[in-house]
Amino acid sequence: MRDGLNPTRIVLPHDPGTVARFPFALDYLLHRFAADEVRLREKLAQGEVVTGHGEPVGPTTPYEPRGFLYLYRDPPAHEERIPFEPEVLHRDDDLLVVDKPHFLATTPRGRWVRETVLVRLRTALDLPELSPAHRLDRGTAGVLVLTVRREVRGAYQEAFARRQVRKVYEAVAPSSRQAARCPTASRSPRANR
Repeated sequence: MRDGLNPTRIVLPHDPGTVARFPFALDYLLHRFAADEVRLREKLAQGEVVTGHGEPVGPTTPYEPRGFLYLYRDPPAHEERIPFEPEVLHRDDDLLVVDKPHFLATTPRGRWVRETVLVRLRTALDLPELSPAHRLDRGTAGVLVLTVRREVRGAYQEAFARRQVRKVYEAVAPSSRQAARCPTASRSPRANR
């Protein structure tokens, strides 16, 4: 992990055309990241691009179909600061529970890399294995559960995936006479899936 970010994992394609075209992993990387060739070559020279076995990628590293390569991508140079902080509600040896503010993404994606709950908390709390047990959309505020240790991650993520954990969403909105005739609570059709 570097600055709260995991390396990017690249899965080498296994289709016959790609395998025939690229005898070496380096050839594939230079093709895939042609626009970043200069920076990629710098990373290769520094041994920062490695195989799934942890060996640095060099000019003669063979292309392994379905094999993994790992490298740290450069985060955006100018990422807009989100002026809200996640508040820690609970912390123990296995879990970290936070109140995620609106507009702060849960995990790095797209233009939001450093400005995410995960990267901020990994860095601030020195928790390199921190991982969300579920996610909340960037625009959604609420309670977010993260696992502190890799050993417990799967069980919590699976509980959320199997909907064994009940999540309730509430909205706060100004009231008006017109709104008073509308239901004050509704159940999402997705809740029964």
